[in-house]
Amino acid sequence: MIDTKRKLNEVLFAEAKLYHKKWYFDLPIRMTEQQVLYQHAKYLRKAEYAMNTHSLTRHWHLLKLLRIQTRYGISIPLNVVGEGFEIVHLGSVIINGKARIGKNCRVHPGVCIGANHDKAPVIGEHVYIGPGAKVFGDIEIADGVQIGANAVVSKSCMTKGATLVGVPAADIHR
Repeated sequence: MIDTKRKLNEVLFAEAKLYHKKWYFDLPIRMTEQQVLYQHAKYLRKAEYAMNTHSLTRHWHLLKLLRIQTRYGISIPLNVVGEGFEIVHLGSVIINGKARIGKNCRVHPGVCIGANHDKAPVIGEHVYIGPGAKVFGDIEIADGVQIGANAVVSKSCMTKGATLVGVPAADIHR
């Protein structure tokens, strides 16, 4: 939870490194994909900080976040994803507001992390979620798990470093 200015700056710095953000004095005519994704990360974190501290600017930050999320098909509620969360490419990414995602997770387009009967997944740290993967239900995913492209994960996986593939997803190392 981002509730201090120092924590906000730490998270923004860490995520700037993920998106290889470079500071230029001249503005490009069109923003690159990485710049758009960094803008989204920045708006998300600033909105989280503003809401958690009850800042007077919280509505402004929420409006900017809503605008970029609507434009690029991203739906990530506040205070759901941990520090170092990275979206690899532009595209639809939908995460339920009750889900919890740990630090340094990497997500591709087409991913849906949803609830089933009002229960959402808890995903560990350093998890990779491939393009088009679906993760839903009252499940837990351990740290370091890799979820393959188009996998459908509906059961918990508590094996660290597992690789889940298929429909329904199963660990290929077993």
